[in-house]
Amino acid sequence: MESYRGLWLKGAIIMALNMHNAGLAPVEVGLGERDFYIDVQSDSSLSLQESEKFAQWKDYKYEIKDGKIIYNGKQISFQGDVIPSGEPRYFKVLNISVHHPSANTQLVRIRGIAFETKEQLDDYLQWLEKASETDHRIIGEKMDLFSFHEESGPGLVLFHPKGQLIRNEMINYMREINASMGYQEVYTSHVFRTVLWKISGHYDTYRDKMLIFQKDDDELGIKPMNCPAHILIYKSRVRSYRDLPIRFSEFGNVYRWEKKGELYGLLRTRGFTQDDGHIFLREDQLKDEVKNLVMKTLDVLGRFGFKGEDVRINLSTRPDESIGSDEQWEKATKALLDVLKELNVPYVVKDKEGAFYGPKIDFDIRDSLNRWWQLSTIQVDFNLPERFKLEYVNEDGSKKRPVMVHRAIYGSLDRMIAILLEHFRGKLPTWLSPVQVRVLPISEDNLDYARKVADVLLQRGIRTEIDPSGETLSKRIKRGYDDGVPYLLIVGRKEASEEKVTIRARGNVEIKGVPLSKFVDEISLEIKNRDAENTLIKRIG
Repeated sequence: MESYRGLWLKGAIIMALNMHNAGLAPVEVGLGERDFYIDVQSDSSLSLQESEKFAQWKDYKYEIKDGKIIYNGKQISFQGDVIPSGEPRYFKVLNISVHHPSANTQLVRIRGIAFETKEQLDDYLQWLEKASETDHRIIGEKMDLFSFHEESGPGLVLFHPKGQLIRNEMINYMREINASMGYQEVYTSHVFRTVLWKISGHYDTYRDKMLIFQKDDDELGIKPMNCPAHILIYKSRVRSYRDLPIRFSEFGNVYRWEKKGELYGLLRTRGFTQDDGHIFLREDQLKDEVKNLVMKTLDVLGRFGFKGEDVRINLSTRPDESIGSDEQWEKATKALLDVLKELNVPYVVKDKEGAFYGPKIDFDIRDSLNRWWQLSTIQVDFNLPERFKLEYVNEDGSKKRPVMVHRAIYGSLDRMIAILLEHFRGKLPTWLSPVQVRVLPISEDNLDYARKVADVLLQRGIRTEIDPSGETLSKRIKRGYDDGVPYLLIVGRKEASEEKVTIRARGNVEIKGVPLSKFVDEISLEIKNRDAENTLIKRIG
């Protein structure tokens, strides 16, 4: 792919100059990760067909100087790390979007590729199609789940309605898990005075990734973590040993200003949501709490299909630089070790790789592409209780310092969604799919029954669409597969007369003559159980 970048850049320049000669106003050309782009200043967008008119070879004489392409007095900004080269004669426009670099300027961005031979173009398009099956950014665009925009800022995601459906399903599931463990959900603000971050230590150790600003003679910071706010809730009243453990959960939005070059779709953003949890407890409660957390984490990962050898547990021990007494570290590390041994789960000890404030357990998962991802974490913390002078009243009336445990099972909700999209190649489990059923009437004569089927499903809370377009049935079936819809229901005259449906499922599975009521009951069970596979087919087939 690297060898084509000079060719793509040459193609972008030629296409931009074609536009200039046609009276349009290209202002910048450059390279993306897998294509070139041209920004055209325009009050209206361009269609794909309009753009393709300019995608043709011409031998222009131009100069590149001081980051500008100079042609007949016209200057176009040039962003490229390679030298434009070759004679690209075969073009393909891939995408057109609109963005606003300033309040009064609209730019139409055209993305495309260019090659010297048709064979090169065809080979690359085939590679791109295959790569798109496992790139969450492309999957997300195809499924209309989320987008990033120049105007809103790099690394700041906008979730579309279907993407928000996935988020809500994952949040609802985690709320059930939290409730089963006795968590109380809280909400905390996005902005706090920096004195809070100075107490917690984040101001000194994390400041380069924080957004800090001045307002009304006060210095404020947008939160990179939720824990200090949960500590303030704990401190809002006197706590007794009888109250512990106290468990707070929050789907908290946090902001960490990563470098622009490190951003990568949902896997590395500047703003994201954590399924955060903090437990305040006595030292003698630590082992049981961690044991419950480990079991629940394994259950959750298993719900998404990550089990057995596809899950790796790491225990990280005391580093050279740490806080807390030897006794505290020994007790906490022994508690974590005892839990893993009692549960008889394989684990790897990472010597001296714990946080400076306490030992931790991390969970790695292996996806369908054989890649390992670090997801869940359970961290013991002696530091923040000390910094914030946390206390509880012990049985004898004395004041004691609680231990704090940080836990996140998804980790980052956004990152988890990216991993799932790539792991399932966009074919999400039914309970997570934005559209769970699509009804395909064979002809317009069957549209009334298709609507009836859809109404029955919608009344049971099953996310359903009708595709009544005039295209052939085979094209609509293919589109349903490409869109990642778990179940396609084909209905014609025979199905309507018998109150039945024909099911088309993933893997090109077809089951004819299924009573509508049976399909509704079986898919409802699959969704209720949050099955990672299409278990309906196994039961009906």
